[in-house]
Amino acid sequence: MLKTPWYSGWTILGTCLVFQAFIIGTVYFSYTLAVGEWLSDSQLDVSLTSVMAPITVLTLCQSIVSPLVGYALDRYSIRLMVCFGVFLVSLGFVLMSFVSSFVFIVFIYGSFIVVGVSLAGPLAAQTLVARWFNEKRGFAIGLVTTGTSIGGVLMAPTIAILYESIGWRETHRLLGIMFLITIIPLVWVIIRNSPEHSDTLEKTASADRAETAMVSQKIWTTSEILCEPNFWAVVFSFLPLLIVFSSIQQHLQPFGSNLGLDSMQVATLVSIFASVMIGGKIFFGVMSDRFDHRILFALSLLVCCIVILGLLTQSSYQAILFFTGLLGFSSGGFLPLIGAIIASRFGADSFGSVMGLVGPFLAISAFGPMLFSKMYEVEGSYALALYGALLVLCPGFLAIAFLRR
Repeated sequence: MLKTPWYSGWTILGTCLVFQAFIIGTVYFSYTLAVGEWLSDSQLDVSLTSVMAPITVLTLCQSIVSPLVGYALDRYSIRLMVCFGVFLVSLGFVLMSFVSSFVFIVFIYGSFIVVGVSLAGPLAAQTLVARWFNEKRGFAIGLVTTGTSIGGVLMAPTIAILYESIGWRETHRLLGIMFLITIIPLVWVIIRNSPEHSDTLEKTASADRAETAMVSQKIWTTSEILCEPNFWAVVFSFLPLLIVFSSIQQHLQPFGSNLGLDSMQVATLVSIFASVMIGGKIFFGVMSDRFDHRILFALSLLVCCIVILGLLTQSSYQAILFFTGLLGFSSGGFLPLIGAIIASRFGADSFGSVMGLVGPFLAISAFGPMLFSKMYEVEGSYALALYGALLVLCPGFLAIAFLRR
């Protein structure tokens, strides 16, 4: 009996899971743990609002460079760019461990880290998967986006333990070295830009899958993308959701401390958030191959509203765990849905360019965590910030209705 050859697209996808798990799981998901460490470091001397500056600068700068990164991913070696991105994150973490002023941490996040995560993050992973998969592309995109959440599950408790045992400086130094000696060799050996850059067997397997492709392979120019109504429907739909997700996620530590939770309990919140997000990403990825993307987006938005109402009315640790899990499910729809919408309406060959252009328009979400901090400092609680989050979500319900099939 003739066996079906193993399709290397799955190996590529698995490698994408690994580099996202380490890089995004550390930089984004574990940032809220670093907040507590930096606030308690007398040498840095920062306030709650100021300590959100690095993640704000990172998000803003990433939105600025994302069009360039997206353009480059569609035209140059993704393998080389991912390796360089991992190197920059490693260098940034090592340099961070030696700083004596918080200004330098902000600078490192706005330079080394931002370029690193832009090159070795979800944009590169989703671009690779969009190229390697035609059949069940929504499922593949949903699956590859779980890499960031897997990173949250694994890295948050690991980093919390390291912070308690060796301190934040030694932890950052150790992580930087680990990324350098483990991720770069793995990516260099396995990653290939597309099936066309692989061997004959892979080209044949890819050709068989390409017969079922239903999307146009038109190469969209920047002006055409910006004149397309679907592009703006994506921007105005996903922006409110991203503002709320990032604000609540980065405030899990101070929000938990407000309720008397210790660092390991906060790390558990992050892990629960990331664990449920994995299931959410797979769910929304699979469903995006079967159902109207607008309905799925509305579901994600509705669950997010329920989470905010829960956080406003409940204060027990068990309740916070439950609503943090619901938030993970809701935010799990973000990357799979935006990836599926862009791939199905613009095609795989322009995927990186379109995703890159979305970035600058989502830049306003960078101010979400700082606004949350400022409203907390004014009000003395998170009630005002959470009510504001409900208002922010309202335009998303309207904007998604304008997304064309």
